[in-house]
Amino acid sequence: MPASSFRLSLLGTSALIAAAVAVPAPAKAQEEGEMISLETVVITGSRAPQRISEIANTITVVDEETIQEEARAGLSLKDILGQEVPAFDPGSRGTRTNYGQNLRGRSALVLIDGVSLNSARAISRQLDSIDPFNIARIEVLSGATSLYGGNASGGIINIITKKGRDAAPGLHGEVQAGIGSGFNSDEDRDLNGAAAVTYNDETWDMRLSIAGADTKAFFDGNGDMIVPDITQTSTQFNTVVDLFGNVGLQIDANQRLELTAQYYDSQQDSPYGLYFGTNYSGLRGNPDDIEIRDGYSSDVDPATKRKMVTANYSNDDLFGQQLILQGFWRSETLDFNPFPDSSARFFSASSQETDFYGYKAALVTQPLDGLKLTFGTDGDVDDFSASQTIFDPVLSAATGAMELEDFATIGRYPGIKVSTVSGFVQASYEATDWLTLSGGYRHQYAKTEIDDFVATTQQAAIALGLATGADSIPGGSVDYSANLFNIGATVDVGGGSQVYGNFSQGFELPDPAKYYGQGNYALSGGRYVLLSSINVDESALGAIKTDSYELGYRYADDTFKGQIAGYYSLSDKTVDYDRTSLLLSLIDQERRVYGVEGKLDVKLPHGFDTGVIGHYVRSEVKDGGDWVASPVTDASTSTLGGHIGWSNEIFKGALNGQHIFDYEDDTGLELEGYTLFDLVGSYKVEPADLTVNFGVLNLFDKDYTTIWGQRAKIFYGAYAGEEVFDYKGRGRTFTVSMTKEF
Repeated sequence: MPASSFRLSLLGTSALIAAAVAVPAPAKAQEEGEMISLETVVITGSRAPQRISEIANTITVVDEETIQEEARAGLSLKDILGQEVPAFDPGSRGTRTNYGQNLRGRSALVLIDGVSLNSARAISRQLDSIDPFNIARIEVLSGATSLYGGNASGGIINIITKKGRDAAPGLHGEVQAGIGSGFNSDEDRDLNGAAAVTYNDETWDMRLSIAGADTKAFFDGNGDMIVPDITQTSTQFNTVVDLFGNVGLQIDANQRLELTAQYYDSQQDSPYGLYFGTNYSGLRGNPDDIEIRDGYSSDVDPATKRKMVTANYSNDDLFGQQLILQGFWRSETLDFNPFPDSSARFFSASSQETDFYGYKAALVTQPLDGLKLTFGTDGDVDDFSASQTIFDPVLSAATGAMELEDFATIGRYPGIKVSTVSGFVQASYEATDWLTLSGGYRHQYAKTEIDDFVATTQQAAIALGLATGADSIPGGSVDYSANLFNIGATVDVGGGSQVYGNFSQGFELPDPAKYYGQGNYALSGGRYVLLSSINVDESALGAIKTDSYELGYRYADDTFKGQIAGYYSLSDKTVDYDRTSLLLSLIDQERRVYGVEGKLDVKLPHGFDTGVIGHYVRSEVKDGGDWVASPVTDASTSTLGGHIGWSNEIFKGALNGQHIFDYEDDTGLELEGYTLFDLVGSYKVEPADLTVNFGVLNLFDKDYTTIWGQRAKIFYGAYAGEEVFDYKGRGRTFTVSMTKEF
């Protein structure tokens, strides 16, 4: 990959509560290739280190070995989660967005080492955040939880990063390089590479790494170039750099200080674009004029740029208690693809910036035998702004939107600042040898401040010289508070089996940027006069509260590992999207999601292993007293998958398959399902400490439209013909990579 295409980035990501785990139990199991047992220690279920057997929730741990094998075979982080986590919606391969990829049919809170990647704006790019090379494991908690605050009504995805303290003593290194292609043209190729240096001794440790990837064109199962995604963007012609550093200091036997930093840069620079015809004829009744052409250029290209820094301090014996402190800062800039306005007068592209900073503090104590209390406080500030670049309307129209030069910059959404502070307490009590009880409470207070704002349409008219000015929609502030409870129990029925159940509450604030800043105007004397608007004083956006119930069973021994859980969640409000304006409204309409998720892995004789994974989900809203199917634009689809593999000490291979079921909503709109198969494997050259990984993705060269592509047709069909948004999945792709440790 050319060095000039890399923009160095220094990332920070670190663990609030992960810092408290002195000996990461999953690491040994991963190194030996063992199944993760019920005694595996995780942090996501209770905000403090706890064995899976003590947690009254469905927890899925995707270990390092699985992540690295599938990533080296060419799968993205979204793809890996879709194949390994039953309740997570499967990914639309090649997309940058994770829009609609829910947990149990609801939004998920995505964390890196306990630090939230969610923002006030529902950006749907949280998984475009880190290279899998830097991930040690992923802990996924399914279902609403009161322990982490807002935006976790569907569950939590906690990405735990690699640390120097997890490595063997001394100085070590690792390099990796890979290539992929579907052999459709000389532009059908992927490159990736990574390198890391790790040091670990009794006093201090560190890990420094750089990982990156460079992709060219994607082709579908028919060998045709996939339509450029002008909505949420794809990762065609994309360059990624992930610079990551972690340093830890073991102050004494009980105290540890840790600093982590990251700079992540994922940016598209495609020479291909959609030609919309001279003067946008393709948008004005002649859709056949729209085609993919070479020679595209734009002053704004899709990109995700993120910087993170976290600092962690833990003391395992502060007057007999454990203290965990974390401070964090995240700054990110997101750029989106140029897109036509609703009347096809001009093209523009939006950009948004977020600064997110705060703290977490927790104290873990055991006042009685068998009783563990975790209590603490969290606080954070989310500061959001957005702009929109209007491209030269004359040049853009003359070239059919193939040449886009900056003409004017206006506001895209009102400035938004969300400040949050909360307190929580969580208890776990081993009542008997076979019964563990848990429960907790969280009080969260949030203040949302909205800036005065002139609606985007009116700003655009002023920038184009069609008006002289416009009234502002008034801003303001609104306070929210929530009291959230959880209670649960796990029962050890013996022989490696457990039954568990829980009730937990979650809440979320819908995207305020898509709600505020809307107004009705009248043009008078060349100036826009505000007639009415959606503003804080007259129609403040409310929160959505969700009650979640779950009953599950899990089992693990040396041969079998499995779990199955049924769930039911009910919320008091529903978000409704306008397919023309793409803005939202919050309506007093109940929404329920229920289903069953399950996963079973089996070790067979003679080196074979197999497994099955499945999720049945049903999303419904209440309409006139009856429950009807939720819209296809946000409802999750049911899935069924599995694998069969064989391995020995040096070779490993597996065939993975996944089927996405059809879904039809109450209006007759439908998502068409499909089935994909992947062949992945590895070969170890032990004398050289070298591993060769290979993959054949979409093994049978299936030609299909992704779930996001089908939704995009519905969302954006008012702007152009459906073929513009027919985002196909990538056809058969071959990958090979090599990893060297020293």
